[in-house]
Amino acid sequence: MKPVFACRICAAPTGALLTATDRNRGIGDGGFDYRRCEACATVQLADVPDDLERYYAGNYHGTPTPEQLRERVDFESHKIELLSRHAAPGRLVEIGPSFGAFALAAREAGYDVTGIEMDAGCCEHLDQTIGVRAIRSSAAEDVLPTLPPSRVVAMWHVFEHLAHPLRVLEAAAANLEPGGVLAIAVPNPQSLGFALLGGRWAHLDAPRHLTLVPLRTLLHSARALGLVPVAMTLTDPFARHCNQFAWEYALRRRPAGGPSPFVVRGVSVVLERLLAPVEGRGLRGSAYTVLLQRPATNAVSPGGADG
Repeated sequence: MKPVFACRICAAPTGALLTATDRNRGIGDGGFDYRRCEACATVQLADVPDDLERYYAGNYHGTPTPEQLRERVDFESHKIELLSRHAAPGRLVEIGPSFGAFALAAREAGYDVTGIEMDAGCCEHLDQTIGVRAIRSSAAEDVLPTLPPSRVVAMWHVFEHLAHPLRVLEAAAANLEPGGVLAIAVPNPQSLGFALLGGRWAHLDAPRHLTLVPLRTLLHSARALGLVPVAMTLTDPFARHCNQFAWEYALRRRPAGGPSPFVVRGVSVVLERLLAPVEGRGLRGSAYTVLLQRPATNAVSPGGADG
């Protein structure tokens, strides 16, 4: 009798979807089996490698030069603008800040930033270069209950990497102060790119991306925790970069081989612009961002209202 792979999000049965290789980084020769939930449509890696850490080894995060860091901080301004419409400066926890471009942008905008990051080098960079508190941990669900209430908890393309995404979602919701906002950006498994490219879609990123959650499914889980969606976008600057990046990597035979040739980059930019009207509507873009707010008067609990 074949084993039943239960969905990480809703525990329903899952069905075989595709097998992908590590095209993005070229680590190892094996294939990775992804499945789709029959109930909530979440895409998930069936068997997480015991040695998953090695797929992050080497220059996964990279250390930017001061000039590169400043460029990336400036690029993060659209996230600050989106957040500031719903959450004034206050305590902000970023889960998975990497080398800290958003953390620095948030600090410069007046937020009191703490980062929860598993990479030791990134933690050192956050502390010594970015100037924010860094807590080294791969289990944000254990760290968040030890922190004071936050005005903002942010996960920018981190949720898909988590071993226990619902535990982290619950801990983040519980950490928010009344009126606080949880910001989540993730790859979109309902995208045009994934539908057309399958295992060649860059944002599948096997085996580092463990769980790709459709927007409807994420909203259902958030509402069960008492959180209310207040903003959503698939057309912000980073989402459009994700669209271009997906086409660029799909055009390459070996994306892990180094920087893309100029011609490939150029073609991918043209494709992104041509397809922008399609990817910008109907949940067809490669990534979405959603802001979820804890109501100012209602407590957050796992048994909260569903919607």
